[in-house]
Amino acid sequence: MSGLECTNKTTEDEDATELRLGTDFQGAQALTMNEVMLISESKKDDDQEQFGVETSTTQTRVFEKTLAYTKRFGGATSSQQATVYRDLCTNANLHAFETATVINTMPQNYDEATTLVPSLLAKGPDGYPRFTKEQIEALLEDLNNVRAFE
Repeated sequence: MSGLECTNKTTEDEDATELRLGTDFQGAQALTMNEVMLISESKKDDDQEQFGVETSTTQTRVFEKTLAYTKRFGGATSSQQATVYRDLCTNANLHAFETATVINTMPQNYDEATTLVPSLLAKGPDGYPRFTKEQIEALLEDLNNVRAFE
């Protein structure tokens, strides 16, 4: 088997539009930028409390840039808001990957949501669409309401 054939087989097996994410993502939890920010800040605070200074983990350039990026683009201003976002998506039966993508991109309408997260249009095991347009629009409205009140 040539290298090209191996690449094509892998590409065929993995397709995010159908939530086939590959073996690397089996059992993995997709995090939102808000959750990464909260975890990073918690790690930094724990290091300050435990050691009195930041540790080598929190002093790296990658850590600092990741924290700055998530603060700038994360969207949620509190852990409560991040929890409500995740709960709304979980209650709507979104896959963990879809949940993180919807929360990170915060689409404003159905067309934007299905363009950014094409798996929302995928069919379920029964052959019917997993979500109706109305269900997706209701979820987006709920997410926007949470964001407006924070």
